Amino acid sequence: MNYHSVLFLSAIALVLAALVAAAAFALNRARRSSRGEWEDILKRLAFIDRSHVQEIALDVIDSSGEPRKDDRSATLDSETIWTLIGGWKGLEALESNCAVLIDLAFYVQQWYPEAVAVTEQLRMNAREIEWRISRLKIARQTGKLENTIPMYAQQTIATYYLMTRRVLALYEQGNLSMLAELQRNI
Repeated sequence: MNYHSVLFLSAIALVLAALVAAAAFALNRARRSSRGEWEDILKRLAFIDRSHVQEIALDVIDSSGEPRKDDRSATLDSETIWTLIGGWKGLEALESNCAVLIDLAFYVQQWYPEAVAVTEQLRMNAREIEWRISRLKIARQTGKLENTIPMYAQQTIATYYLMTRRVLALYEQGNLSMLAELQRNI
């Protein structure tokens, strides 16, 4: 055997080894994407009173997510909104839950590629929430927090509420067995 043949066979062996390693990695990852991984994602959810989130959100949007235009819309005052959500602690929990909602949608996307649109929408919503919370922090520093709560906090909560509805709809559309447990947690 000449030098070029040995070199060629070595290259073929390296490519085959890389393919075997990639297949082993994919198989290992698929095993980890089991229910155990889903439960780990779900455990990262911080507690937020869902009924309060719904009450705050439905004060400014209807059940379809459209802005309300009736006489009884936007009736909650700043203090009520702030108390219901739990102040800064509640907003921080809400912000951290955005990442969990994205992960829950991405989990479904692994075998249901149509979920990519939902996942991307959730990412955009999470960025919007981050921006609004940063506006609230600036308002706190300038002493104008109370005036900005309806504009930023309530809209943040409404966006979060819609994010949870999208994730639940995705699991329902995929007819996933985890839907009932997810409904209890978000």
